[in-house]
Amino acid sequence: MLKKLFPKKKLSDIYSNYEKNLRQGKDFFEGISLNRKKYKTQVLKLFREAIENKDNDKLTFCITVCFYDGTDNEYIDVFEEIILAEWHEEHENIVDIVRGFKDDRFTEPLKEIVVKEEIYRKYDDENEPTLRKCVHALKAINSPKSNQIIKELINSRNENVRYALENYKD
Repeated sequence: MLKKLFPKKKLSDIYSNYEKNLRQGKDFFEGISLNRKKYKTQVLKLFREAIENKDNDKLTFCITVCFYDGTDNEYIDVFEEIILAEWHEEHENIVDIVRGFKDDRFTEPLKEIVVKEEIYRKYDDENEPTLRKCVHALKAINSPKSNQIIKELINSRNENVRYALENYKD
């Protein structure tokens, strides 16, 4: 389907069409093969543009492409730069992606997302999905620092922390 919609295979062409039809609800990502990193160079360039211009729509597009196309360690610097940026609303999706990096440099930002819910988790409901994803990301990092933060979260007696950690019981 993607080939029919986008005969040119450049991600910038896909983004241009995506941007024009943003409100039509079409799935522009259906044809992207999973985890091939085919668009990595182009996505990283678009990320730079999104960050420089504080363009939430472009950032959302880049993050969505990452879910389909995959990420690797070359993306870490970009995600480190945007994880606590307040100009966008993509913190929950960013937490999903950084979980896969298992990198300790995300430990403190994840804690900040948990603690500053009015800034980073304003769309969380009573189930606190972003908080739960932070717990999963901290478990994936599995460093002394991330494990200490998990202990602090357990001591907070938040039911959603407990619920997220049930996945890790033996």
